[in-house]
Amino acid sequence: MPTISSIQSEPKSEKLTTAQGQRGDESLAFAKMLAATVQNQAQSSLSSIAAPPQENGWGATESRFAQLSFLAQPSAQTLPSFMATRWQPPQADLAPTSSDQTAGSALTAPGVGVNPFTPVTQGLGVAASSQPQKIEATARPQWGRQATDFSAFPRPANDNGRGIHWIPTPRQSPEVIDKYVGEAQSMGIKWVTLLNDGTNRGDNDYLVDKLTKAGIEPVMRLYTDGGAALEGDVQGLVRQYGKKGVHYFQLYNEPNLRIENQGQPPDPKAYAAKWLADARKVTAAGGLPGFGSLSPTPGLAPGAAPGDMDDLRFLRESLQEVVRLGGQDVLEKSWLSVHNYGEAHLRVREYDKIVKEVLGRSLPQVGTEAGIYPGDTLSQAQATEIVADAYRYLPQREDYYFAYTYWIIANDPGQGHADGAWNHQALFRPDGQSPIVDVLKQEV
Repeated sequence: MPTISSIQSEPKSEKLTTAQGQRGDESLAFAKMLAATVQNQAQSSLSSIAAPPQENGWGATESRFAQLSFLAQPSAQTLPSFMATRWQPPQADLAPTSSDQTAGSALTAPGVGVNPFTPVTQGLGVAASSQPQKIEATARPQWGRQATDFSAFPRPANDNGRGIHWIPTPRQSPEVIDKYVGEAQSMGIKWVTLLNDGTNRGDNDYLVDKLTKAGIEPVMRLYTDGGAALEGDVQGLVRQYGKKGVHYFQLYNEPNLRIENQGQPPDPKAYAAKWLADARKVTAAGGLPGFGSLSPTPGLAPGAAPGDMDDLRFLRESLQEVVRLGGQDVLEKSWLSVHNYGEAHLRVREYDKIVKEVLGRSLPQVGTEAGIYPGDTLSQAQATEIVADAYRYLPQREDYYFAYTYWIIANDPGQGHADGAWNHQALFRPDGQSPIVDVLKQEV
């Protein structure tokens, strides 16, 4: 990537001609200059906050996420004057053709999302001295060739993006459901991911009714053991629960892990074919199928199991296969299920880049699992602050980012998993409640 100092200014009088080749060459050069500018300014901003941590690893008054919060805001960086003066709206007779649009998409600078054939109107502040028309820095940029319309995807009333994964069993008593739906409401929860035993119907009727009555959007995860193929009447299940207010149906879980592939190595192409067949059934019955729900640990964290696949690679290859199989119509009604585990809870940004590269647009992303837990190297206070920061980010979240969902609300009360670690991860535990509960209730 060239540095800003290596880029020479061109005369202000230079204009694009109607010759497609010249316009393409100049657009490519401009895209490179823009990418270099943003990269250098971002690096400068990061270096300015790279202060040593306190002895306990945390700042005295701000969390690590708060120190980096400027990254969550629309860019207000200033382009050099020679670049700003070149950024002129194309004349009507120079409007790009459909082939130009495709080429422009390919020229989009990584992480910038600007089509060289379209004038910047959002997201970048340009010095008034060099650009007569003020560009608002408070609006979010429109990525790709066009903005993605998410209006077809239902949202709960007064949606705040707060989610929680329900008790990890396919059924609970009405008394347990009443108690924890009430707790979810007191924490301001608007999204709840729940387990359904394959295509079985009836076990979750009471829970779904309670959630929808409380103004909470249910996300139904169709559970199969070890990623086994779904059996039974998928369409019948979707129709029944669709009438009760369930719109989102997550198909399969963490397909980039060997353990979720019947012990076999993950295969993006096999997953894409299996997912697409069931997703067509979901859409035919009026539901919205969830894609992915990838584990973010392989390739990122020590201890990843041999044979697991990096989530970014798996997402790219499996999405490409769905497109190759002719599944674009299904993807129009699909969403990406996200597991935002760990301190870096904004994996959604990496996913969105890949989705846009493959599809040319964004997919809605709904968190269905997330969290980080105290242990040998992380205190309860630190874990609480990380999760609290993830929830605090939601009011300014990206348009495609629908919900952050912590794993799990409780375990033992629903006769959950026998592994004691699941109690340790729950918000409501046999030894008391997590401090995260207090934070969420106080900050509703």
